Amino acid sequence: MLDAMSGSALREIVAGHREQIGLCKTLELIADALPDNIDPALCRSAAGAIHRVMTRIVAVEEKALTDDLAQRGPARVLDLSATIERLLRENAEDLCYAEELQETLRELGDGRRSVSADAIGYMLRGFFESRRRRIALEREILTAMAAPAP
Repeated sequence: MLDAMSGSALREIVAGHREQIGLCKTLELIADALPDNIDPALCRSAAGAIHRVMTRIVAVEEKALTDDLAQRGPARVLDLSATIERLLRENAEDLCYAEELQETLRELGDGRRSVSADAIGYMLRGFFESRRRRIALEREILTAMAAPAP
């Protein structure tokens, strides 16, 4: 079943998962350092990475969902159209959230805060916990696709 997804798409998704997990760890470090132990360089670095990482992985996921999975994968046997639409919609929402978080991290890196440390922590944790759940879901889908047909 997994052979329906191109090898390059699968490699890109797995690499994207690793990159996102690394980003999540960085965001968690920042959240744990709030409110008084902020590393401005780490904030600036995370701000620079978040949009780049999310834009790239969303493009990879959307291509895999629309091209590989929906057209050639198990979606032909099982109707996953509603799930695929939901995942694509969530990607758009995640990109918007990443942009907001990027600006907040830039402000932190520059020693400014437009919102409270509690709000920043909530934003960070909400983002990286959501990404971790999404990665877990994608891995479950890939594992199910890799399983031999009964």
